[in-house]
Amino acid sequence: MPFVPKTAGAILDQLKAGVIGRSKLSDINPGSGLITILQAVAEELASTERRMFTVRESFFLNGAVGTDLDRRVAELPPMGLARIAQTHASGTCLTISRAPEDTAAALLVPAGAVFISNEGTRYRTTVDVVIPQGDAEVQNVHIIAEAPGSGGNAAIGTITRVVNAPDQVIACTNTQRLSNGTDRETDIKLRERAGNYLKSLSRCQKAAIEFMASGFISSEGERYPYARLYEDPENPGFSELVIDDGSGIELEQLSRPGRTSISTVPSGGTRVAYHEGPATGPILPESIIVHVGGDPNTQIAVTPINYTSIYERGVIYFKPGVVNPGDKIIIQNYRVFRGYVAELQKEIEGDPSDFNRLTGFRAAGTRVVVTAVTPQFINLDMALTAEPSADYNQVEYNARERIEAFINDLAPGETLIISQLVDTALEVGGVIDVKFFEQNSTDRAENVDTTTARHALRVREGSINVTSSSRG
Repeated sequence: MPFVPKTAGAILDQLKAGVIGRSKLSDINPGSGLITILQAVAEELASTERRMFTVRESFFLNGAVGTDLDRRVAELPPMGLARIAQTHASGTCLTISRAPEDTAAALLVPAGAVFISNEGTRYRTTVDVVIPQGDAEVQNVHIIAEAPGSGGNAAIGTITRVVNAPDQVIACTNTQRLSNGTDRETDIKLRERAGNYLKSLSRCQKAAIEFMASGFISSEGERYPYARLYEDPENPGFSELVIDDGSGIELEQLSRPGRTSISTVPSGGTRVAYHEGPATGPILPESIIVHVGGDPNTQIAVTPINYTSIYERGVIYFKPGVVNPGDKIIIQNYRVFRGYVAELQKEIEGDPSDFNRLTGFRAAGTRVVVTAVTPQFINLDMALTAEPSADYNQVEYNARERIEAFINDLAPGETLIISQLVDTALEVGGVIDVKFFEQNSTDRAENVDTTTARHALRVREGSINVTSSSRG
């Protein structure tokens, strides 16, 4: 039976009935000494009832708040849950430019170069990038906000100032929106996540892996809020965890060249070769060199049917008879994920030597490969009608920003519903009417599906053109 705290009025009625029924006292009229004492006792008992109710509720997820909620989720099996602190905004979205007259040689822009937004937020590059000889710019550079929190999020075209970069760099801009910077998790969000956590305790189911990935935070404070598990129906046991930070990830920016691996097949005839992982894709035959008997002058041609590449774990299994004891195996010219993706893959694989830190989310006999989403950029025209008294330029800016945010918040594989896009635009102050068209066309825009489950609909600078009046 649920505990319902009694009110002061209900307690007072019980006290009056008890006094009259068990004593000769009867003056319970307003203002009497007896009723004044009984009212004070009733208020104190009601306060105790409320405190008891609060203590009781603090032992349940739905009733706990603040530090009580933190304690409750920390007690969840098997390892508990912790409130997500602030995370850093990041994305592969920065274009770095140099003067056209300075293009005679390639220019290295080192990791750690600093740029700043119009609001004063600082961002740094996370990898070395090169502006090739003859080119005036390099696009899709990965950056991360120096300070955590939602203040690091940025609209398209707002990161425009160079702070610390080679002298030849004269300009920068973010062609896509940064949106994955978050503030400290609220009680409502934590309570919702705790409920999903309880549903995911099997750890190897689709919902469990997606839940883990959406709350995973890297050592640099990055969080990719969009995660979808794609199960390949033609390859049982194999699935891809498609992740995105909201900007549309560029694979080159999240990876680096893998180290060359050299090994010799032992006398026991083990048909396994190892390389650095997680690789960004299967190791291709041209990246595998086999020296027969260790002789560099004698090689065998390796074809895809000769081996199986478990690239996310850094393992190659050769078919029987392909390699023999004494053969030297060289694996080279491949790329491996770094940073967030590499850490998330390790979380999924687990660590047999440290179950307390990396328990694993992959079932036996299966493969779960973390991969970056493929951005599917779309272009639309928006016919906008504003209130006569409104500042049209401001209304246009606000509407465009709201539309860009809505589209870039779509999860991998999610369809863009035009009617929802219209509702989003109409929520902007000063907007009377809005219609969407195919870009540079009078054809009304229709719902947009992703090409595959691995794609995510995204917009960038110039994707949304705004006109001042309807065209149809």
